[in-house]
Amino acid sequence: MKVDFKNLRVPADYPTYPPYHEGDYMEEYFYKYYIENKSEFDKTGFTLIPIFWTNVYLTSKNKDLLQPYLNYLPKDKKYFTVSQHDDAVNEILPPGTLSFEAGGNRNGIPLPLICSPLKKGLIEPQEKDIFCSFVGSISNNAQCRVTLYQTYANDPDFYFSKPRYWTAEVPQDNFKEFIDVSQRSEFCLAPRGYGKNSFRFYEVMQLGSIPVLVYDEEWLPFKKYIDWNEFSVLVEEKDIPNLKTKLQSYTKEQKDKMLEKGKEIYREYFSMEGFSKNVLRYLQDEK
Repeated sequence: MKVDFKNLRVPADYPTYPPYHEGDYMEEYFYKYYIENKSEFDKTGFTLIPIFWTNVYLTSKNKDLLQPYLNYLPKDKKYFTVSQHDDAVNEILPPGTLSFEAGGNRNGIPLPLICSPLKKGLIEPQEKDIFCSFVGSISNNAQCRVTLYQTYANDPDFYFSKPRYWTAEVPQDNFKEFIDVSQRSEFCLAPRGYGKNSFRFYEVMQLGSIPVLVYDEEWLPFKKYIDWNEFSVLVEEKDIPNLKTKLQSYTKEQKDKMLEKGKEIYREYFSMEGFSKNVLRYLQDEK
């Protein structure tokens, strides 16, 4: 069998999500970064499995080649791979492969779930007249979202959009509401979605709000390098009843410091270049 991994680097032929995204998705960006910095990656002893997992899964193009190609890889090498898809990687990887994952459903090494940055024209600092907000889907796919809504939807200090299910094609009015409300909020709820991660967390960091990560299973990218408590609020699902009290405990000085730290962390770890650099750093620490 002739193996050419170009067959598994298929283009992204599906609706753009998030709606403002432009250019390469995570796997595509990282592949280019890997090629440009291959000498540094070679020093780690790890070789990239160069598959655009999300594009293959969502288009089904050449999906039948995934496992045969993986089986073909020499067993005497160390591998790693990068995936964005919530359910990646479904296939059996070579033993010892380091799987960096943004979705979280396969329990690999956590990555941020990110895309291209919000356009500057969307980001306009506004007066903070909302204590805490959530604009998005309330779905049983993520029980913590349902619990948050049931607990705080009628609390005047919280803003919740009307319950609805968001598809890949987010209506423009819904997106505008998310941008406007997030910028007006001191805190923005960022509960997990279908996967353990969500774009929302990294979006609200750009919009000048403090993200509140609500989770049932911890999924903290680059935890070995950064202190998540310095720029975000972490709340386990079981502690949702105490969430408001916790948020009210932060002083203005603490909140200002968290916002400033968030800008630094986003740039250094949660941008396309930032996450790519830190995957390399992780591999360097593993060699």
